[in-house]
Order: sequence, then C-alpha cells, then structure tokens
Amino acid sequence: MIRISEIKDRALSVLRRRWGSFVGISFIYFLLMSVGGVFTEVPARIAGTNLSTGLVILSIVGIAVWLLMVPMAYGYNIAHLNASRMDMPAEVGDLFCGYKKFWKVLWLIILQGILTGLAACLFIIPGIILALAYSMSMFILHDNPELTVVEALRRSREMMRGYKWDLFVMYLSFLGWILLGILTLCIGYLWLVPYITMSEYKFYEKILELRAESDSDGYEGQPDYVEETPQIAEQ
Repeated sequence: MIRISEIKDRALSVLRRRWGSFVGISFIYFLLMSVGGVFTEVPARIAGTNLSTGLVILSIVGIAVWLLMVPMAYGYNIAHLNASRMDMPAEVGDLFCGYKKFWKVLWLIILQGILTGLAACLFIIPGIILALAYSMSMFILHDNPELTVVEALRRSREMMRGYKWDLFVMYLSFLGWILLGILTLCIGYLWLVPYITMSEYKFYEKILELRAESDSDGYEGQPDYVEETPQIAEQ
C-alpha cells in the first residue's frame, strides 16, 4: 500500500521551490487550451443563420482544434516529470514535446479515451477502474519511446495492478482543494493542477521504486534511469 501523504509531500517538495514556473506553464497551458473556444465561436454564430452549414463548420473546426491541442496535455505531464528529475523549474518548451511524436501521442490519448469511455457507458465504476489502470501510460510512453501505444497501455495496466485504489484515494484527497478552487473563480487551479499532476508523477515514481525493490512480478516497464540514478528515488 502506498502512503498518500508521502506522495503529496514529495510533490510539494518539488513545487514549493519553484511555484512560479509551474503556475506560469499552467497559465500558458490553460490559455492555449481555451483558444479552441474562440475558434468555435465564429461557426457557432454562423449556425444561428444557417444551421446545417454552421454545424458542419463547427464540427470540422472543433475536431481540428481538439486534435492540435491534445498533445499539449501530454507535454504538460512531461513538463512536471522533467522538472522533478532534473531538479529545475518547469520549462514552457516541454509543453510542446508531444508534437515531436504527434501521431503516437494522439493515438494514445484517443485509444485511452475510447476504452475508458466504452467501459463507462456500460457502468460508471468499470470506467473509473479502467481510467485508473491506464493513468500511467503517458509517463511510460515517455520513458519507453520504443513501445507502441497498445504496449504502453498494457504496461500501465500491469503497473497499476494492486495500486488503483491508492491512486483513487489520492484523487479523493484533492476534493476539498477542487471545491476551494471553484470559490476562487478557478484561479486557484493554477496552483492546484500542478499539485495534482506532480502527485501523479510521484505516484508513478513510487511504483517504480517498489517494483525495483521487490522485482517480484516481472514488470518490464521500468526505465533505465531508475537503476542509473537511484538518488531520484530519495527526493
């Protein structure tokens, strides 16, 4: 069992020394992601006068913007990973690292969304379980770029075996902060989202440590850096 307080303490130990950089990339990330709303405003107005044409344009523009923005979600996660490993402030450039392998990252997120969405359509709980099972796929793909998307998802599922409940409890522990963020007109999310994202990475890091210590189930997703730089596990 993973101690959630330890994971969150590890996350804060990285963030508190460089909050400014994480708030900064979060602001840029949210700003860029909201651009899609601006691009869909024009076709939405067209729909007011010509419904069929407007809906077609709205659909095309919406899908195009979504496809272009999706890799940035990957980059946002990797920015936290790199900042922690390199002991440095978050870099804006990392937000765009997903575009270097655009189609692979896009397919990862689409396939993950399809699988969890189908499970959620059947029952809510299986959807949540599957989302937790695939939650480490971005980190795994980054550490193992030779993997296919399906292999990355499979390794995430294997990696999270026995740890899904711990991750779910960790997410629940942020519920109060999420509600408080709403009261701040979502401004507080500039601090909260980096906190959650860094905690997710530290959760991933902790599982790698436990796998390295036990080496009992033959997990193959452990990157070389864990063995080469054991001091990372001591952060």
